[in-house]
Amino acid sequence: MEFSGGTTQLDPEVREGLARTWKSLRAIGIAAIVIGCIAILLPELFSLGAAVFVGIVLVIVSAFLAAAAFAAHGVGSLLARLAWALLTFVVGLWLILEPHNGTLTLTLVLGIYFLLMGLTRVTVAFLGRGRPNAAWIGLSGVCGLIIGILVLAKFPSSADWAIGLLIGIDLIFAGWSLISVAQVGKEVSRGT
Repeated sequence: MEFSGGTTQLDPEVREGLARTWKSLRAIGIAAIVIGCIAILLPELFSLGAAVFVGIVLVIVSAFLAAAAFAAHGVGSLLARLAWALLTFVVGLWLILEPHNGTLTLTLVLGIYFLLMGLTRVTVAFLGRGRPNAAWIGLSGVCGLIIGILVLAKFPSSADWAIGLLIGIDLIFAGWSLISVAQVGKEVSRGT
């Protein structure tokens, strides 16, 4: 997209696609916001659901890893790849069968991720101070640090709410973005 003189210039294919799908985008955006609000109100349920979902994905991926292992050259490579597939399957099955314990592990990893991501962004912002958007990167880093500290400081009780809360927040932001794009599509469909 190019913004010039207050008007938006879009590729003709993009214009056509937005004009055709803006109602669907808006409906999906509204649904995402509603589900996000429910996730914030019921974070434990969504935390457990996330653990089960990740477990299902890992079990499926393990089948592909096992199949791909037979394309390996040499017995050592075959055995290493089969071990990787087996480990992936076991972790996935564990997340499905023990989702509460899985949320503990996922929450710990999530807290460490936010802490490290926050530190990295603050460092990047500090090194790039005076450049465009450095302050936004720094603010993002500080927010990441705060989230990481809150999740880790309240661990293991944070496993009951952290993942579900973050899923809810992410769904609300995604829904808002979809609704914004749908609004552009609505304007394009009207010829404005």
